Amino acid sequence: MTGSSSRPAPRLRLRGYLGTRLGPLALLLAVVVAISAPVAFYVLGTQAARVQASATAQQFAAVVRREAEQRPLLWKYDSPKMLAHLRTYDDARVQIEHIAVVDNQGQSIDRGGELDYTALSQSPLAWESAPVLVNNEQVAEVWVAASTAEVRSGALRMLALFGLIGLCLAGLMYWLPLRAMGRVEEEIETLLAQLRESRAAMRTLADNLEQQVEARSSDLSRALAELKDKEQNLRELSTRAVSMQEAERRAIARELHDSAGQSLTAIRIHLQLIEGLSAAATTDQAKGGRLTELAGRTTAMVDDTLEEIRRAVNTLGPAVLDDVGLAEAVERACLDLAERLEIEVDCDVRLPNKDLPAAIETSCYRVVQEALTNITRHARPSHVAVSVVIDSGVATVRVSDDGRGFDPAAAIRAGRSRGLVGMRERAELLGGDLQIDSAPGDGATVTAVIPLS
Repeated sequence: MTGSSSRPAPRLRLRGYLGTRLGPLALLLAVVVAISAPVAFYVLGTQAARVQASATAQQFAAVVRREAEQRPLLWKYDSPKMLAHLRTYDDARVQIEHIAVVDNQGQSIDRGGELDYTALSQSPLAWESAPVLVNNEQVAEVWVAASTAEVRSGALRMLALFGLIGLCLAGLMYWLPLRAMGRVEEEIETLLAQLRESRAAMRTLADNLEQQVEARSSDLSRALAELKDKEQNLRELSTRAVSMQEAERRAIARELHDSAGQSLTAIRIHLQLIEGLSAAATTDQAKGGRLTELAGRTTAMVDDTLEEIRRAVNTLGPAVLDDVGLAEAVERACLDLAERLEIEVDCDVRLPNKDLPAAIETSCYRVVQEALTNITRHARPSHVAVSVVIDSGVATVRVSDDGRGFDPAAAIRAGRSRGLVGMRERAELLGGDLQIDSAPGDGATVTAVIPLS
C-alpha cells in the first residue's frame, strides 16, 4: 500500500484529446463559413451579369435585324454609327463593357476603332451572344461583354468579412468545448482524488476490521475452547453423578436385599411354623381353620412383598451386571420377557473380549430394561428383537417390536414418557444419541448409539 500511494496519480488528458479532434473541425468550419457566402454571391452575381448580357445582346440583335431588313445593302455601313449609339446604353443593374457585331464570315462590322483585347482579357467579363436573323437566315451575331468586377470585389469583401466571422465561430467552437472539458476534467480529477482518499480510508478500515476480526476470532476460539472444556467437565461430572447414583442405588438395593429381604424371609418361615403348629395344637376346628387361613394369607403377602423388593432391587441397581455381566444380563431380561408375555424374543449380543466401562454397561442395560418395560406395559407385541453390538468404539443398542406403536412426540408432550426421556438423557450424558421410530399401529424401534470414549 505504501508503494502504490507514493506514486503520483496520472493526470487526465481530456482537453488535449478533445483539442486534437476539434482542431480540424474548427478549421473546416472557418473555411466553410468564409467561402460559402462569397462564392454564392459571386456565382449569383456572375449569373445575373450573364443574364443581363444575354438580354442586352438580344435587344441589340433585334435592332440590327430591323436595320438589316430596312436596308439590306447598307446596314453594315451604318452599323458602326448604330453601335456607337448602342455603346452609350447604360443599365444600373449591370455594366456593359463591350458590344460587337460579327457577320456570318466572322468579320467584325465595327470599323470605328480597334478593340483593346489586352484590356478586355485582364478585366472580368461575362460574354453572351444573340444571332441576327433575316428571313430565317443568320446574317450576323451580336456579342455583349458584361463586367463582373463589382461582383468580384463584393465577393472579396464578403470573403474578408465572412472569413473573420468564420474565424470567430471556429474559435468559439474550439474554445467553448475545451473550456467545458477543462471544468469536467477538474471535476473528474477532484472525484478521482476523493476516490483515492476513500480507497485509502477503506484499506485502513479493512486493516482495522481484519485486526478486529482476528481479535474477535481469537476471543471466540478461546471462548469455544473454554466452552468445550466446560462441556467436557460437565459431561465428566454428569458421568460421575450417574456413577455415584448407580452406586447409591446398588447400595440401597443391597441394603434392601440384605436387611428387609432377610427379615421378610424369616417372618415367612415363622408364619409357616405358626401355621403348622396351629393346625396341630388347636382343638377348635373353626378357630384353627381361621388361624391357618390367616397365616396362609400373611405368607402370600410376604411372598408378594419379597417379589416387589426383588423388582425394586433390580430397578435400583442391576446387581445382575456385577454378578454375570452385560451379555448374560441382557439375555436373562429377554428370557424373562418371553416367559412373562409368552412371545418370541430374539436376542443378539456382540461384545468385545475386553472389559467395558461400568457407565457404558449400565447405560446399555438400562436402555434395554426400560424398552422392555415399556413393551410389557403398552405394546402387546407378538415378536421382539433385542441387539447390543459394540464395534469401532461405538455401542449400539436396538430394541424393536411389532406391537401397537405410538407417537413419540405426542407421548413426550403429554408427559407420559419418563422412561423415554430417561433413556435419552442417559445416552446424551455419555455423548451419545437416542432415536425412537414409531407410529400408531406400526410397532416401535428404539436405537441408542453411545461412544465408548
